[in-house]
Amino acid sequence: MKKIPVLKTITYGYSFTFGHLGTIIGLIWLPMVVVAVAGYFVMSNYYGTFPTAMEQGNSVVAGQSALLVLCWSIASLLISSVMYAAVTRQALGLKHGTTLINFTFGATELRVFGAIAALLAILFFFMLVYALAVLASAALAASLGGAKEIGDVIGGILVIVFFFAMIYALVRLSFLLIPATVSEGKVGLAQSWKLTQGNFWRIFLVAIATLGPLLLVTLAVEVAILAPGFFMPKAAASADFDRNMQQMIAQMRATSPHLPWLYGFSFLIAPVFLGLGLGPSAFAYRALTQKDDVH
Repeated sequence: MKKIPVLKTITYGYSFTFGHLGTIIGLIWLPMVVVAVAGYFVMSNYYGTFPTAMEQGNSVVAGQSALLVLCWSIASLLISSVMYAAVTRQALGLKHGTTLINFTFGATELRVFGAIAALLAILFFFMLVYALAVLASAALAASLGGAKEIGDVIGGILVIVFFFAMIYALVRLSFLLIPATVSEGKVGLAQSWKLTQGNFWRIFLVAIATLGPLLLVTLAVEVAILAPGFFMPKAAASADFDRNMQQMIAQMRATSPHLPWLYGFSFLIAPVFLGLGLGPSAFAYRALTQKDDVH
């Protein structure tokens, strides 16, 4: 069972990102412009249309608006696959030199899209299992004469078990997913799971050291743009649908004026995010498969 070299992987992530930042920008700027601009207009329409439609009880308009967002999410993932594949090729050493513009879409990019879609499907499955488990615990509590305390204990245990099982599975399935898919010419879910055996905590440390600081910066910027109160909505019972819907509508309307700043920041941070997200996984994949000498 091979182990991921934690320190070397972290070091490579930073050296790849900032040592090849110009190349990464060249690889992603065109698809990123499409994702940012189109995404802004789609979400701006959604944030303006959906709240009003829900308040007016116009489920048709609300559904059409939500469907547009869903369709755009799929298209955005397809375009983003171009960026993921390109940066991963560079990090794996399959491509060398600088690039000024890139929008290559072929079998590799389609496989990356399929791999991510498969991972999202697994996540959906986890959520479905969780929902069924909650319903089962509620039914069990009812069969015991409505003993709420017993139901709460069972529900709490199910939540904890589900959470850690989901995190464990998603970390192992996702960490090497894209480099395995790009390098081996097939969806890399099984390979990522196989290679990451015994490496969960090493992957966790790598992620904390590379993406952790960037996520903190992102959170700080979002708090500065949206104000701290946005992230502390008033508590409402999970079963109180109307109250929860009102809070969601209020948050959407509070976010809408700030969308240009949010999308602008995501555009600027994208090269660093992709470098630190894909560089370490590519290095770890090479180390675990001995694709070449890893120094």
